[in-house]
Amino acid sequence: MSSKGKEILEQYRTQKSLFEQIEEIAVEKISGAVKSSSVPVYGINHRIKAEKSLAGKLERKGDKYTSLSDITDILGIRVICYFSDDVDTVADSVEKLFDVDWKESIDKRKILDINSFGYLSVHYICSLRDDGSIPKELLNKRFEVQMCSLMQHVWAVMDHDLGYKTKFGVPRAVSRDFSRLAGLLEIADEHFMRIRDTVANYTEEVHTKIMNDDANDIRIDSVSLGEYMRYSRNMRSFLEQIAKLCNAEIYDDSAESYLEQFAWLKKETLGDLQKMLEEDAPLALQMAEETLGQMDLDIFSSTAALRFLCRAELVLKGYSREQAKEFFYISTKDASRAERYANEVILK
Repeated sequence: MSSKGKEILEQYRTQKSLFEQIEEIAVEKISGAVKSSSVPVYGINHRIKAEKSLAGKLERKGDKYTSLSDITDILGIRVICYFSDDVDTVADSVEKLFDVDWKESIDKRKILDINSFGYLSVHYICSLRDDGSIPKELLNKRFEVQMCSLMQHVWAVMDHDLGYKTKFGVPRAVSRDFSRLAGLLEIADEHFMRIRDTVANYTEEVHTKIMNDDANDIRIDSVSLGEYMRYSRNMRSFLEQIAKLCNAEIYDDSAESYLEQFAWLKKETLGDLQKMLEEDAPLALQMAEETLGQMDLDIFSSTAALRFLCRAELVLKGYSREQAKEFFYISTKDASRAERYANEVILK
């Protein structure tokens, strides 16, 4: 290693603690901005470059640097979004949080050749903004913030972090495979966004139909059941009646675990569930009062409504003890508990 490289390494040892302080501040700021936004983020990875890694970089590219300040990735932060179109939103937040060195920053999505595939991330070279609260010695020290999608992160890990290219010396066949893989991940990114948008549009459609009492033909699935539990006037009225029995507040919980039970009961649409509510509500309320009426509860799960409706259905539709046992086994996966619940219900 050259004498200049050794000098830079010594600067690194002296200033490492400063970068650790910057890391803590920067990650806290980014985490706060992400939490206050509507962007779902898979994770925020960060690291201070290890001395061994820096030494290797100086061995390879030592002539490029005159001091530690020339190396912009001593501190690296990667914000991993679930979807690629959320990267710009995160980038906007980062621009507001820090001073960005635009000459050194790069949007790889704009420079990649149209016939190529690769890591389509956004890299900002940043420094802490002087807001009066930042110690002076932490200002003007640059660090890197990468923003990418989850699929792009997968590519980065395979292509760079695991060192596959370096390990294999980039033979033509390996390079071609990496390009093909990058193309597949890019397509996957697009499909994940399409699925997200489809689910959002479907949720809005279901919500509108429920609010207009026109949802009978909608099939029961995790989305439609969740919307029905939250917004059906009849279901909310039923939940409020249960709440009065135990003087508790309603906690809206996921009802997804009941999908298999509804399938067993041959309840296929929201119309089937609505009919079940209309027919079974009186007995279900009686069961709820027997179970919850003497309890001192602050809150109860909204899924309790489905629990008592299903039990009332077993009784009113004349299911046998063996059938009830089979039904309860779906949720308990415990034969003895399923038998006990079946005996409790069928004896009523």
